[in-house]
Amino acid sequence: HREIPAPPHAPRPRQDRSNRSRDDVLTAATTLFIERGYAATTLAAIGEAAGYSRGIVTARFGSKERLAWEVARRAGSRWDRVLDHTGPETMNGLERIRAFIRASRDSMQENPESRMVLERLIADAAVPMAPLHDRFRDSLIRLERRLQDTLVDGGRDGSIRTDIDPRATASLVIAQLRGIGYQWFLFPHDVDPVAAHTLVEDQITTWLRAGPGIDPRRATA
Repeated sequence: HREIPAPPHAPRPRQDRSNRSRDDVLTAATTLFIERGYAATTLAAIGEAAGYSRGIVTARFGSKERLAWEVARRAGSRWDRVLDHTGPETMNGLERIRAFIRASRDSMQENPESRMVLERLIADAAVPMAPLHDRFRDSLIRLERRLQDTLVDGGRDGSIRTDIDPRATASLVIAQLRGIGYQWFLFPHDVDPVAAHTLVEDQITTWLRAGPGIDPRRATA
């Protein structure tokens, strides 16, 4: 039988209202963290910007730190997921490394505000005693390990040379992408993220590809 549609003015289900308010808070927090930074952004300001009271932030996320981490987690999730595409039916190791670099580039083009807030929160967490410092440190450690595993996988599937140091190489790739991101955050109109990422991808690919390569630390633009 056909389902009878709800009346046009039917009350919105509680779960829908909850999800909507959660999204509103995340959107407001993203904007304020970019503009003011973590420390200067208050729960009251986030609630007001989202169109609710201060209590909505606590009700939905528990604390400003948890809210900020959810903002950061969402901002980096697409970038992170690239490394999860494993298996011969998807991408080999080198292709995953290249896709990871491109995902960093795409995050700046397709959702710049999301990438901006990630860079701002990372910068704010640089001080050891900062609220998000440990979370970002642990996240970076996990990311480096996944990159190392991808590099090792590439050595096994024949797409990446086997005489590299996976740990140092993973650190190098992350440092280059983070460097582009931070410069772009500081000077968004002066940094061309496409050109910068293309250069990094070309250098890393040339160096990593199985067979003779060029060390990107010695390559010149």
